[in-house]
Amino acid sequence: MYANLTFLKKQFNEFNNEIFAGGLPEIKLRSGRSRRTMGTLRYRKSASSGKTTYSDFTLTVSSCLDLPENVIEDTLIHEMIHLYILVHRLEDTSAHGKVFKTLMDTINKRHNRNITISHRTTESESASDTARRHHYILLTKFRNGESYITVVSRTKIFETNRSLSSIKEIERWEWRYSTDPHFNRFPRSRSLKFYKMPPETSRAILQTRLCKCDNNSFRFA
Repeated sequence: MYANLTFLKKQFNEFNNEIFAGGLPEIKLRSGRSRRTMGTLRYRKSASSGKTTYSDFTLTVSSCLDLPENVIEDTLIHEMIHLYILVHRLEDTSAHGKVFKTLMDTINKRHNRNITISHRTTESESASDTARRHHYILLTKFRNGESYITVVSRTKIFETNRSLSSIKEIERWEWRYSTDPHFNRFPRSRSLKFYKMPPETSRAILQTRLCKCDNNSFRFA
């Protein structure tokens, strides 16, 4: 099915009551046209007297992909977890840090869901984009043994690299470069987000070029 606004509104209200105990506010919902990002949550951030507040939330789920209903629901719940964390001012270690993962795992177990860190497109959709682009790839391995990939916007490479050392859960990281269309399937991140490494991407990584980043330069190793 294709996500539509009527479905999103209905499911948002149901999940708010069933999963989040009615703890989420009414927000703007949209069905978007992105072919690379299945779900996003946008908001306004402001600070006053040392206190940060979040408002004007807009949750968008892509309507471009023909997906099983449960995948669309899991995408919606993924973004609702982000909303819950912001609304309740929960401090997390990163965009998909300890708090997010704890909530995600709890919801998956209690409500028989299959929510993941990443929003993956279908294989047929990914294969249709064969354009060659410059990809600046961050590979991270966490201390729990899990590996993640982030395709970083070129203008955010140094900012991203500087932020990595403050994340204690990361065991190590490395940078790679490629023009392989395989990496078109990943969103180009302007903020630090981690996407679980798919098995087929692990193979594609072998064909990429190892790079060095020292916060001032990015070059081939």
